[in-house]
Amino acid sequence: MTTNKNAYEIRADILKEATGLLQCQYEREMNIWEQTRTRDPQNGKIIDANDGTMPKPINTKDILNCANELYSFVDSK
Repeated sequence: MTTNKNAYEIRADILKEATGLLQCQYEREMNIWEQTRTRDPQNGKIIDANDGTMPKPINTKDILNCANELYSFVDSK
């Protein structure tokens, strides 16, 4: 049996979904970034970490923008 969710529950679910989507995207971009870096042959540490190409961590603004995109689908008639 399913129950109807109220508006607050829907928005909370959408925020969770947006956070999950962006977190997965960040982790994927970070993995690619780490795999394509030049490493020190002696210790394996990344040498060119400060070249400005590292993916930016997600922030609240990113999450809210993504959630608004997702919510516009739910809210459309």
